[in-house]
Amino acid sequence: MVTQLLIVLVGLIAGVVTGLIGASGVMVIVPGLVMLGYGAADAIGASLFADTVASLVVSWTYYQAGNVNLRQGWWIAVGSVLGAQVGSYISPHIAESSLGGSFGIFLIITAVIFALRGMGTVIGVNGQQVEAKREPNKLLKILRKNVVLSSLILGFLVGIISGLLGAGGGVMILLILVFVLEYSMHEGVGTSTFIMAFTAASGAIGHAFTGNLPLEAAVLSGLGTVIGGRFAARFANRVNEKVLSYIVGAIFGILGVAMLFGL
Repeated sequence: MVTQLLIVLVGLIAGVVTGLIGASGVMVIVPGLVMLGYGAADAIGASLFADTVASLVVSWTYYQAGNVNLRQGWWIAVGSVLGAQVGSYISPHIAESSLGGSFGIFLIITAVIFALRGMGTVIGVNGQQVEAKREPNKLLKILRKNVVLSSLILGFLVGIISGLLGAGGGVMILLILVFVLEYSMHEGVGTSTFIMAFTAASGAIGHAFTGNLPLEAAVLSGLGTVIGGRFAARFANRVNEKVLSYIVGAIFGILGVAMLFGL
């Protein structure tokens, strides 16, 4: 009984992370389940299942606040679903330590990017905080000119990484939406969690076929993520863009350091 309660608690914490910043709960659920005696492959499968249900609840909360925009998001979703299948099948053959350290560095860099974005926020004519517009570089211009193709390709790469790490891809999808497709932070988080539901579900199915989806751990951690995600998402929708950028950056930084040093 104690183990089951701890799994729900792990899911609760992961749900808060997803609700606040639209990121996968993998950084919480996978190490949590491993410490409770689950194998890494099973922990990744359970994480993907929990990400699926959490993402649906969180994205619904953002949708209720008008912060889900799928004008280009659908194409990222299609690419990521396909890529997640590829990542799920090659995941057991990749060294976990190298993946974790690399992803930790990626999260720290992402934290800096979002913190700088918050510093670049200015006051608009209606008193709202908006991001200061900058001239896009050549790569961004190409990506924005070919939105469908670039969204499919980027989504496919996100899906592969998601299947490898047991993550729903929320961090990378959020980066694409905010910095490539110019979504607001609230729209980016809401839309990325909706897309993440499809990516995570695809990865979870892949792990189920390989026999790495422990149902009890998946359902209990999923229950926790639903509770934590719902309350955290309602809070996130009430804060302004600048504060949300700082929150995203801070949490990414903490998770990145934790993964990098194996905490």
